[in-house]
Amino acid sequence: MNGAPEAWAVIVGGGLCGSELAWGLAVRDVPTLLVTTSLDTIANLPGDGWRFEPPPGGLLERAAGEARGDDGAWRSWPLHRAAKRELERLPDLHVLQSTVTALVTDDGRVSGVRTWEGVDRAAARVALCVGTFLRARLELGTLVERAGRLSEMAYDDLHDDLVARGVRFGDAEVRLPGDDLTPGYVVRHRVIAPQETAADGALRALPGAWALGACARPGLELGDAARLGAQTAVAWADAWHG
Repeated sequence: MNGAPEAWAVIVGGGLCGSELAWGLAVRDVPTLLVTTSLDTIANLPGDGWRFEPPPGGLLERAAGEARGDDGAWRSWPLHRAAKRELERLPDLHVLQSTVTALVTDDGRVSGVRTWEGVDRAAARVALCVGTFLRARLELGTLVERAGRLSEMAYDDLHDDLVARGVRFGDAEVRLPGDDLTPGYVVRHRVIAPQETAADGALRALPGAWALGACARPGLELGDAARLGAQTAVAWADAWHG
């Protein structure tokens, strides 16, 4: 890749973990790129009614007044709307709608990502915050879709790129209950094996890349995923400014 990196950090995935991480970096003046498959699913929840505590002082806490009811339950669309607005107003954050298909390396170190258009995006650090979407298969009755949630496509190419680079995986599944509008369904997905990451999520075989959230810790609760993103933002911002 030629020229100076457009961002110090690239965050792959706009779920709760990735959104908190991107926001936490950008408000601390760290040049950040957030790549998400759809701008319409930023900070999306599987549905309404989920209950969790947001990280103090973070993105979700700012969105709580708009998206969290008096009963403590979150509403998915208002949360998405508030989070997207907060992310897009930050001058040190660029939010890009695209799909990351591969990592880019230079002398054995991850130096950015490649999107499906064939464009390389350079960065000093890459965070994979792709949740339950690595080679995910959604099963609803007899229907099987390449998706990590309804209408949200899986990261097949990124998974295959990681496998080709020697990253080991296991299998996991998530069962999501139905509601008045949506039937319940199952998502079977790949998860990065525990021995592949250090305590902070750094990928041992791929310096410069981290795996954070449910893609490396299956069954992670939504609130815990958001807190992990917020905590990582503080540590990374200290590294940037240090």
